[in-house]
Amino acid sequence: MAGGISGAALVIVLSTWARYLSLIPRGRVPARPLGSVILQVLGMTLAVAAILENYWSVDGPAAGVVANSTTAVLMGAFFLWLLAQRKTPVGDLKVGVGDILPGFTATTSDGAIFSTDELDGKRVLLKFFRGGW
Repeated sequence: MAGGISGAALVIVLSTWARYLSLIPRGRVPARPLGSVILQVLGMTLAVAAILENYWSVDGPAAGVVANSTTAVLMGAFFLWLLAQRKTPVGDLKVGVGDILPGFTATTSDGAIFSTDELDGKRVLLKFFRGGW
């Protein structure tokens, strides 16, 4: 019984990952992915139940159940953590290909001041990313 539960947990978690990731290239990721969150929590709950069932089983622990369940819990937790990180920056800045670059000033990694005025008349690839080091 624990084997079936752990298999179902892993399938739920991984198929939810696959479905969510398939939406990204098409630009159809929901603003509030409540369904994905619910399925991840369900998969993780089933995985924990499978581990407990496996532990209390008369036959003794089965490595496959533990492996599937542990994978489901870790992947589900990672998915939920990634969802928590996906917030976009505050603001309504929308720049498209060919648009004129809005003026701004920023500090470079060397501490120097950079201004978009330095780029007048040049083609520019502007790339923003989150993170730090």
